[in-house]
Amino acid sequence: MQQGKIELRKSDGPIVFIGSTNAMPMMYAIELKKLGYDVIYFVDRPSTDLLNRPENHFPSINYPYPEWIIEVNIPSQMMIPFFRKSLLKYLNFKLSKIRTEKPQLYILNSLFTSLASYINSNNCKVIALSHGGDLDSWADVQGADKLSINFSKHSFWKFLPSVFSKYMIKLAVKRQYLGYLKSEAVLYFPLGFNKNGDRVVENIQSSGVRYVPRFDISFEPLIEQPRVYKPESNKMVIFSGVRFTFKNFSEGNDGYNKGNDEIIKGISLFYKKHKDIEVHFVEKGLDYIEGKRLCKLYGIENIVTWHKEMKFIDLLNLYQKSDVCFDQVGEHWIGAIGAYALFLGKPLIANDTPHVKSGLWPSENPIFTSSNHMDVFKSLISLQSSIVRFETHKASKIFAEKYLGPSKVLHDLFEFESCE
Repeated sequence: MQQGKIELRKSDGPIVFIGSTNAMPMMYAIELKKLGYDVIYFVDRPSTDLLNRPENHFPSINYPYPEWIIEVNIPSQMMIPFFRKSLLKYLNFKLSKIRTEKPQLYILNSLFTSLASYINSNNCKVIALSHGGDLDSWADVQGADKLSINFSKHSFWKFLPSVFSKYMIKLAVKRQYLGYLKSEAVLYFPLGFNKNGDRVVENIQSSGVRYVPRFDISFEPLIEQPRVYKPESNKMVIFSGVRFTFKNFSEGNDGYNKGNDEIIKGISLFYKKHKDIEVHFVEKGLDYIEGKRLCKLYGIENIVTWHKEMKFIDLLNLYQKSDVCFDQVGEHWIGAIGAYALFLGKPLIANDTPHVKSGLWPSENPIFTSSNHMDVFKSLISLQSSIVRFETHKASKIFAEKYLGPSKVLHDLFEFESCE
């Protein structure tokens, strides 16, 4: 076995996923099932949650769920670090109803990572699979004071005495960090994406925990989608599904600035030159009301359609009708919103500086790199050309297939049982 890899055996019990933020862990679960491993996946969000439930992302997942997907009702993610032992006992009880074998591996996501402190027996290993904020905010012990001040103003914490809220939030951070320390390996974004995350990863590595960089997107949700060039029309359709986070940071991490204000300013400059456009934004994030104010201030409110958070199929319909798409142009990183655009062949305006600096992909790529409103304006001017859009459409699909996808991380992390 290659040094550092975790050996998986098909006869050694199930691989158990707990936590489903953005339904992201499901892409790994599906890949492992394809390889013939027994997988159990806990879904901890209510049926009204369109963002995190896997059936809203993956065509192969139907509800009611098959027996390998277990639905649980956790009233609040914030309860997890404070009821770790009893919660793990409850989850294992649910698991015992369908499997008699003990798990060979737990893969924990979101604040469920704090459960790792109690999964330490019978050779059962733990992997912490981070979606971002569960590590670079909720496990950043050095930044816990800032997080406690910011987050105590949100959720149910704002109804409690401030001193108590801040204390409990810092306790949650300490327990989440301990969960990472108790893990066999931690999967998180490449170094250079987020300064808080880099600091946490450095501390985790210094304690002997293996760090595996991940930047991957499952294209399973898009397998039935057409990837053809959108026919020409007189009106340019622009879609940005980026969460509105540019002014308030509930998790205390200003590295999560997605630059929505710069997107709006850049579009407003373009609108002065090119009137035949329509823009689609989504009402998500703490700052979408401020975003609406900026649209009015910069004179584009009449061309903007605002959408409530929606089912994934409705989101895909917005991609299909669009000529140009956005991901963040701030200090954050390109995520699924931008990756889906690339896979579908939609010209993407985004800030890919962290990806280039980390060596994740080359600077010569089809993304229209933008980090401020003037970059956005210049990118939109270039994309007025149907020739540019068509060439970008072709290059984007090739690029997505080459640089994105979950199989690389799995083969870096695991030694799979031979089929011989």
